[in-house]
Amino acid sequence: MKQIWKKALVLLGIFMAAVVIYFIWNQKGEENTNQVFSTMESPQIPLVYVQSLGREINLMHGYKQNMEEKAARDSLTILPEDRQLTVGVRENISEITGIRYEVRSLDWEHLVERTTLESWETSEDRIQARLPIQNLLERDTEYILCLILTDQKGADLYYYTRILWTDEAAAKQMVDFAVDFSNKTFDYNQAAELVTYLESSSTEDNSSLGHVTIRSSFSQLTWNNLNVAPAGEIQVTLKEIDGIMGNVQLDYMVQRETDRETELYQVRENFTMRQGASRLYLMDYTRDMAQIFSGNKELFSGKRIMLGITGEEELSIKKSDNGRYIAFVTGGELWRFDQEEERAVKIFTFRGQSETDLRCSFDRHDIKIIQVEDTGNVDFLVYGYMNRGTHEGDVGAAYYRFTDGSGSIQEDTIEEKFFIPVQASFEEIKMDVNQLSYLGDNDLFYIMMEKAVYGIDLNSNEYMVVADNLCRGGYAVSKDGSHFAWQEGADIYKAAMIHVMDLKTGVMQEVQAQSEDAVRVLGFVGNDFMYGKAKQEDAWILRGRTIDLPMYAIEIVNDNMESETRYEKPGYYIADVTVEESRIHLNRLVKTGESDYETDGDDIIVCNVEISSGELEGIGWYASEERRKLYFVQTDVEIGRRKQIQVSAPRKLIHDAAGLLELKSGDNSRTMEFYAYGNGRLLGISDSFSQMTALAFDKMGFVTDHKQRIVWNRVDRDNTANIRSPENTARRLTRRLEEGGNKEYENDILIFDAQGCTLHQMLYFVGKGCPVAAYTDGGQYILITGYDQYNITVYQPWDGSTYKLGLADGEDYFNRYKNDFVCGIFLD
Repeated sequence: MKQIWKKALVLLGIFMAAVVIYFIWNQKGEENTNQVFSTMESPQIPLVYVQSLGREINLMHGYKQNMEEKAARDSLTILPEDRQLTVGVRENISEITGIRYEVRSLDWEHLVERTTLESWETSEDRIQARLPIQNLLERDTEYILCLILTDQKGADLYYYTRILWTDEAAAKQMVDFAVDFSNKTFDYNQAAELVTYLESSSTEDNSSLGHVTIRSSFSQLTWNNLNVAPAGEIQVTLKEIDGIMGNVQLDYMVQRETDRETELYQVRENFTMRQGASRLYLMDYTRDMAQIFSGNKELFSGKRIMLGITGEEELSIKKSDNGRYIAFVTGGELWRFDQEEERAVKIFTFRGQSETDLRCSFDRHDIKIIQVEDTGNVDFLVYGYMNRGTHEGDVGAAYYRFTDGSGSIQEDTIEEKFFIPVQASFEEIKMDVNQLSYLGDNDLFYIMMEKAVYGIDLNSNEYMVVADNLCRGGYAVSKDGSHFAWQEGADIYKAAMIHVMDLKTGVMQEVQAQSEDAVRVLGFVGNDFMYGKAKQEDAWILRGRTIDLPMYAIEIVNDNMESETRYEKPGYYIADVTVEESRIHLNRLVKTGESDYETDGDDIIVCNVEISSGELEGIGWYASEERRKLYFVQTDVEIGRRKQIQVSAPRKLIHDAAGLLELKSGDNSRTMEFYAYGNGRLLGISDSFSQMTALAFDKMGFVTDHKQRIVWNRVDRDNTANIRSPENTARRLTRRLEEGGNKEYENDILIFDAQGCTLHQMLYFVGKGCPVAAYTDGGQYILITGYDQYNITVYQPWDGSTYKLGLADGEDYFNRYKNDFVCGIFLD
């Protein structure tokens, strides 16, 4: 009997030891797991590249929806002389049953060629196909190539690049230069050859490796001896070739070995170059570096969650009202930390087991934290290109709700509420989401998309159009996103009513103009609404164009539409109102004629209002001698009270009740819009040519019109230009000056109202062979017809005389007349 009891005790001891060992092992397994959702499928859509300029470049990701011209700006492919372009297909190639392609004009309106391939070469891991592009292209003219792959289910996948049939020598030189430059930055000795290309400045911020520029120090360029090395493939993308300007982008990962872990960083380099007579000139250079947050326990210490080297634009944070839960976005991933239980959850990521997978690490998406509840639940929006899962290959915005399993990791779930497909670039969607995306009471979610605002009921997935046909200067959103105001009508100078909506409660109120008056949206100070009052008869008209409607008063009202502050001074008018926290800056004017004004100094209104915190409150940084600026999430309590930090990921991703919302508003017709690009990305969109030119100027960038045509380029300009027979040449421009505005005259000329641009910016058009008209006294204009390094050439139409004016003197002269330029691009 004693033997039996002894055996039982031994077996019980073994069982208890096994339980303890299992528990410890399981806890350690949870401690550092970076698992992805078991229900999110691995990427299925193949990748496509082109063989051009002696290498595989321009990696393309597939779209399930036809994006038309919206995705074509991502890359430019130089065709070989015989136009026979070789493309390669990688990953999941067994699914491909058909290949065809289309060649279209940049605006997508004209089909040039449509061809279906009869055969292609297939190897173990890739497909190679040759596209026999026909002799229907004009040399040195850009087109859109849309490659269409058909899978076994008969579904089409779309891939886009622009193509250009031109001499490839300059483009090849620029691509080779960028790759060579990048490689040398990893070797301190070889990097010495790059010093000649830098423009290092003592005023440049050299505190962070997260953002390096052409003006950074040599130490910054060479990674501050951080001992990093490339990991995985380097993606080379030719972004632009426009005359003597070229732009090349490199995307890759680097890794750094430490005693504790292997650190991984996502890196993007962008090169803007100019082809000189005998060499290349580097006009601009940027390198952005973002550390991938691993979730390892060493990153949780004291009152900090270490995020490492990154850029501020990669980060956002939001806390629950009770302060227990912190949600943060870093490197395109969403995390949540429970300060009481010391549990971190990687809520959402597109990355898989391989952090360097080209499909999962494609960074054309972002995450917006909508709310963090006191229960630990998190609502968030994933928008842009969907790298994997149910919506892989779609572009749009998906709304998700993470539900905390009340301590049980097995019960953590994510539920998709709805998905909005959008035919727009990632940057365009990001601009809209950052302007307005807010969850009000009763689960009503408000979002701006393509110049309209929608309200979506998360319970029923029904939506309403709150406002549409929004125009620049005709609407405003409070800093915290909870209040939205917009004018009625398409003309911002003639609005008789403003709608003001509290998105939290859904209450809408109106501001009504008095008879013969107009009201103007000016913005929010905190959540107090600011608007202007003006009289229609006070329009500021310059050369027959209304350039502003000066206001006689400014009113600031609270949620009950009660006046908090009023600014009005007899004899003075107000223009150019800007808000900085609780300070309002305004430009005062005095009337000098029936429709003329002169500036009369600035004024400031200081308001006593509570300003909401920004998305980076709770994000801190400290300086490291080795790694420079390191970012962290600031916690409220010391981390490490428990023996283990639990790190997990949700086990369920639910789509059952998700809705597909095809958002539609009213008339979406637009005036001519301009797109500013710089450092390889879209910077802004506006119907103001001068605003977009200014935005692109500092980035050595360029501006396109709504048809993807480059209409201004800072780099693509010769050092000298001189237009012969200026009066005859300018006639195509000058005979249409009285019509005003931005207009296209088909097969003749594009004309832009460039009022507010600088003389330097206008010389681009002279270099392209079109004189620039500049208004002076009494409605007269002169023509700028030439320039060199020191002077401009001016032609006076009224007497046919020509004279030279120094560049500095010219800047002063045209400033005196408010830089009132009209310029054009000849279309033939």
